[in-house]
Amino acid sequence: MDGKAVTVPAEIGFSFGADGQPNGISALHTHDTTGVIHIEAPTAGLKYTLGQVLSEWGVLDGKDATGAPHGGTGGWTVYLNGVKQSAPVSDVVLKAHDEVVLSFGSAPSPVPSSYNFPAGL
Repeated sequence: MDGKAVTVPAEIGFSFGADGQPNGISALHTHDTTGVIHIEAPTAGLKYTLGQVLSEWGVLDGKDATGAPHGGTGGWTVYLNGVKQSAPVSDVVLKAHDEVVLSFGSAPSPVPSSYNFPAGL
């Protein structure tokens, strides 16, 4: 946001029972605050988009995870592996090991173009 990193929350895509324990998980989810989005598709060949992640996160419902209001994806820019994308934010297709930067206002300088994924991801 305006050139500053925003932490992607842990447990995007998880549902929780009354006891506070996880009881469900979406195909698109995060485990921690590294920003790594896990795609565990129930069927091979399915495509997932950044818009689906943002919906799981709750940032397309008028408020972000912190409760701050916002108005959709207008003014946002997406970079994949350091390259600015022309597709609408919600339509950007996610692929394994892409470095995704979602920017609002000023982009970070330099725009990250790669991520050192842990072994096994």
